[in-house]
Amino acid sequence: MRSDLLNTRVAVIGLAMLLLGSGLVRGLDDTVFLAGRSDSVLFDPTMSIQPGGIQRFSFFYSDPSSNIQGFTITACFDGPLVALPGTFTIEGTILDDVDAEYISMQVDNDDNDGDGREIIIGVLVDALPPFNGQTAPPTFFPQEIGRFDFYAPEDINCSQCYPITFCNEVNGDGSVYLSNKVVINNESIEPAGYYDGQVCAPANALFIRGDANNDGIFDVADAVFMLNYLFLHSVEPPCPDAADADNDGLLNITDPVFMVLYIFGLGVAPPYPFPGCGLESYPDVDFLDCLVLSPACPVCP
Repeated sequence: MRSDLLNTRVAVIGLAMLLLGSGLVRGLDDTVFLAGRSDSVLFDPTMSIQPGGIQRFSFFYSDPSSNIQGFTITACFDGPLVALPGTFTIEGTILDDVDAEYISMQVDNDDNDGDGREIIIGVLVDALPPFNGQTAPPTFFPQEIGRFDFYAPEDINCSQCYPITFCNEVNGDGSVYLSNKVVINNESIEPAGYYDGQVCAPANALFIRGDANNDGIFDVADAVFMLNYLFLHSVEPPCPDAADADNDGLLNITDPVFMVLYIFGLGVAPPYPFPGCGLESYPDVDFLDCLVLSPACPVCP
């Protein structure tokens, strides 16, 4: 369901270098738009979402040579995803740092208007008197322009990714057709390249607490699996949440001990979800999310 994020991240880091080194684009024409989610370190093209949940999705730019005065971002996506109007924000981004003065968002969630679902984002960095000339600075690495919220209905098709693609000549919820552009030296210029993103469901798989080897059964094999992992550097648990048998947020010796005590009638049962399938909150506060579905559990939470 999900792409190889490590390879994608490496590719993104080298994106600007490849574009410049190839001779394909230079000067004013080396802006790249990217879509995905932002974490504390790197851009990530994949955002995950729970059925019935809301998650933030971001747009980014990289441009190692130009100061940018404004952005028009036009993107297309498919139902059942719903882009929530009025949720676009630049808070905490590089555009917030330079006090961008005008932002707008248009959303078209109508599948029956002949052009599918669309998002239009407009940003002018210096739009108000006294016109101090602030710009978005050159950047070799992807920098976040802003983010907005996607909603996934309860009946979203799980184990599927939905592409968010940069597309041109779209009209959002209005009548003016717009395309992806940046403003550099008072000129409107089409970006040199695009890296699309995707929204994948579900963000977190159902699991059974204690089923460390993810075979759908909680038994002594799970305790052996954890001992091998902890002390013999064996394979990692497919679902860290399930391997955390005592639900203390850690994978350590207390987990196989907890398992053995319960299995042989000397201890208490594992916390929820047990003995049936279940799901902790997303994102989980202990960071032990489960991305691999248990064979004993339904596909969708």
